[in-house]
Amino acid sequence: MPPNPNQPPSHNSTVRQLQRFSVIRGPSNPPLLNLTFGELTRRQNRKHADEIAVISHQQNETITYSQLHKYSDDLAAGMIALGINKGDRVAVLLGNRSEYVHLLLACAKIGAMITLLNYAYSHTEIMAALATTRPRLLFTTFGTSKYDYRPCLAQLEQGIVPTLERVVLLPDISGVYPPHTTSALFHTFQSLLDIGSRQSIDWRVLENTLSDADILNLQFTSGSTGAPKAAALTHHGMLNCARYIGMKMDIQTADKVVIPVPLFHAFGLIIGLCANLVRGATTVLPSEYFDAALTLNAVQKYECTGLYGVTTMFIDQLSHPNFCLTKRSSLRFGLMAGSAMPEELLLRVINKFPLRDIYTNWGMTELSSIATMTSAQDPISKKQRTAGKLLPNLIAKIVVPNTGTVLPWGARGEIVVSGFSVMHSYFEDVERTKSSIKHHAEDAEALRPEQTLERGQRRWMHTGDEGYLDEDGYLVVTGRIKDLIIRGGENIAPLEIEERLFAHPAIKQACVFGIPNERYGEVVAAFLEIEDGCIKPNDESIRDWVRGTLSRFKVPVRIWWLGDIDRGCPLEWPKTANGKLRKKDIREIGARLAQEEGAAQAEPRLREML
Repeated sequence: MPPNPNQPPSHNSTVRQLQRFSVIRGPSNPPLLNLTFGELTRRQNRKHADEIAVISHQQNETITYSQLHKYSDDLAAGMIALGINKGDRVAVLLGNRSEYVHLLLACAKIGAMITLLNYAYSHTEIMAALATTRPRLLFTTFGTSKYDYRPCLAQLEQGIVPTLERVVLLPDISGVYPPHTTSALFHTFQSLLDIGSRQSIDWRVLENTLSDADILNLQFTSGSTGAPKAAALTHHGMLNCARYIGMKMDIQTADKVVIPVPLFHAFGLIIGLCANLVRGATTVLPSEYFDAALTLNAVQKYECTGLYGVTTMFIDQLSHPNFCLTKRSSLRFGLMAGSAMPEELLLRVINKFPLRDIYTNWGMTELSSIATMTSAQDPISKKQRTAGKLLPNLIAKIVVPNTGTVLPWGARGEIVVSGFSVMHSYFEDVERTKSSIKHHAEDAEALRPEQTLERGQRRWMHTGDEGYLDEDGYLVVTGRIKDLIIRGGENIAPLEIEERLFAHPAIKQACVFGIPNERYGEVVAAFLEIEDGCIKPNDESIRDWVRGTLSRFKVPVRIWWLGDIDRGCPLEWPKTANGKLRKKDIREIGARLAQEEGAAQAEPRLREML
């Protein structure tokens, strides 16, 4: 439970200096850097030339920092030869591979905006993303082991995206779709590198035209509806966020960090790749798309020290037959992001891998990735129950949702954040930007005179996440405001129920959500997955388990099991390409199943739970 907001602050707690208002600041040191990623690449080339920057396991490639610098120079020069200038969009539709890193840095060196498309997008979604951002170049393949992009490319040949001048084709890693130029629209990646290697570019002059305040990256936010929302992130926000993350985890040059999460997302790109680049460490890409076996194999083969992933990725590795056969003694630290981390799963990962230092966190694409993190020194209780403390040079408040009204310390409300990492905007979408990034007239009343906000900290990103501040100033995230189950006027956070379900020895994965109910508006429902080798418990025993620690009104009225074909349940979890569960889809499946099964069987149980 959150602390009592009426409890007076202790005199020896620095985070309580803001009295009763839920307002916290990150440290002021180290100060922010004013550096572009192009400048960073040149620095790292001088400092770590012969150190390994990237290992692409599936491509059997090892790239040093000096090679990374040269390849990205040649690629940037090739794009300049094609007429790409500062501010132009360069779209990328690829799985995880070494060329992704070259593309990021090449775009950084010429001031282009690297526009990252989810490799799992449907044809319609690809076209919508291209129409929204209007790129001049697209880097992709004809197809991969999972996706066939040929129908989409055929339509692009017909000029459906008028701004698109070239499609640069890469070899398919699986070898199924070799690149070939079927029309003037298509170039090969190698030909572009060859063109670039023959150019003479004065990089110093070009760098002087760029600023770290420039937009570097357009990322489409996951879970969006309607037209895609492209979050525009700057060099300044991305680089400093990556730097603070790397410092928080004490990443060293000798570290090799496995990144199985997609690079089109802030987790893979900024938390993973960019943090390693800033720290001079090695990024290990185990596979084009997440594969538990290849991830474990990469850990062993390269004696990796760090392992990242979302909850489902860690679950899949723990249950994989190769897990116990894999040498994992080199691992020192791990990071989980992308969704709330149930306490029981965290303990499983810490103890079974094992991982000496585990980091939990909270953030969002619009904040250039992570905004809060735990540290290696934090007690396990903080890692289990909180998302850590703010990164340096950020400020956060807990407010009444969609307002600037600050709540008392310990009260639940919407988390809003201000500072260097807040996105520039939603690309060319003024209305959506205004609805998410707001100025608060209430700041003058909530903050003491010495806490006057700097100019850059007057833009508050409204995250849509609910949380509160514990007695030590750690952020506790209780879930998405829109995911709250409202049962008879009572707000129920699915996360606390999921945490209890995860603690059951027979449950491998759990998803809790609300389903419509005539009497209460909504009631609690759960989708569960059985742990390998366990016998499926009956529904009543699961309810008793939940009732053992939680209130009766939080006990699931409806329970479904993954793979229960007789009841119409899916065989697999609906997931995003990032590996996160699609709660919206699961909620819709649950509502449909509840309607099909009828309300009669649930109502007697419901009355007993009151």
